Amino acid sequence: MTEHQIHPRPTQNNRPALITLLSILFALVSLFSLLKFSQALLQWSSLKNLPLSISPAYLAIDGLVWWATGLILSLALWRGKSWSRPAVMILSMVYSLEFWVDKIWIAEPEGLAQRWPINLILTIMGLCMILLILSLKSSRGFLQKNPAKIP
Repeated sequence: MTEHQIHPRPTQNNRPALITLLSILFALVSLFSLLKFSQALLQWSSLKNLPLSISPAYLAIDGLVWWATGLILSLALWRGKSWSRPAVMILSMVYSLEFWVDKIWIAEPEGLAQRWPINLILTIMGLCMILLILSLKSSRGFLQKNPAKIP
């Protein structure tokens, strides 16, 4: 029996459906962040002329960072990388915290006052969903560290 038969590479057939869904969701967040980055660059002169409390550079850098992070996490989940489980948990919390800091720092007070309850509910539900998916036995098994290196 070859080593490849003992420790097969993760495939679509043994990837849990919820890990596939989570990977796709991270890819969508990544694409949204890429759109934010590109729009900040394309609309730079317009953004500089607006009375914003932040620089267009912040918007561009924020979009670029979350595009790269989301893409890396999406691919890591898809491929079943062992480090993706803690990375997804930690970075989901960081993303949520950054979302709320942005809402409090950047958002108009009237808009924040009207939307904060639903945003809070969605944040909590999203974090719970991610934690639940990553805690399932099938997810833990798929994302566990493979003891043997496959050439």
